[in-house]
Amino acid sequence: MTEKQELHRAKRKELRELSKIAKMRMNADCEGMTINEILVNEFYTDKNNFEFKTLHDWGKEGFKVKKGSKAFIVWGKPKQKTKGEEHKQSQNQEEDEEEFYPLCYLFSNAQVLKRC
Repeated sequence: MTEKQELHRAKRKELRELSKIAKMRMNADCEGMTINEILVNEFYTDKNNFEFKTLHDWGKEGFKVKKGSKAFIVWGKPKQKTKGEEHKQSQNQEEDEEEFYPLCYLFSNAQVLKRC
């Protein structure tokens, strides 16, 4: 496994752990919110970071992300399973389902600069 793949797996594992906490909060006092909304509101938002968008969305608004900024990670839109993947049986169904949810990288208002 390459270093890049290991880093991606580590990020996915970290997001999975945060999502477990978010699910508990969703059941307790954040009804009606998605996992991603809870992640952003409860774990990522603070007095400096309060607006989150993808790199593409910031670019459309005339901003660029500061070099060296670390993204905030949430779940992306699920990918469609192919016919071959649908027939595979997984030992761990939760991990199998997660594999179809890519990671989505967000940047906050504190990590961008207006383009000249």
